[in-house]
Amino acid sequence: MKHFAKNVVVLRGGMVKKQREALREQIASISDSEERVFIATGKLIGEGFDDERLDTLFLVHPISWKRTLQQYAGRLHRTHQNKRDVQIYDYADLQVLMLMAMYKKRVKGYAAMGYHGMSL
Repeated sequence: MKHFAKNVVVLRGGMVKKQREALREQIASISDSEERVFIATGKLIGEGFDDERLDTLFLVHPISWKRTLQQYAGRLHRTHQNKRDVQIYDYADLQVLMLMAMYKKRVKGYAAMGYHGMSL
């Protein structure tokens, strides 16, 4: 990922408080003009994480609960002076029936939040 963005931050499960604090400081020190990529699970970047500069989400794991989807999208909708667009890229394996069913629920969730362009 370092070939695509100057700042790549990986949030891992099992990090102790000191490590999490160091990452928060690292994230805060990245200037608005520098690109950044955060790699994390939904649990680690979901509740309690705040960086109003976030504008793009690559959803690569299956979820179906509307509230979780709203929480993830909500991370992107915080206002920031340099933010112009918010984008979500949702990857789904539609060859697996359970994953297709979960994706269909997400499509309804996206529509309820005003997103468009999500379909099968």
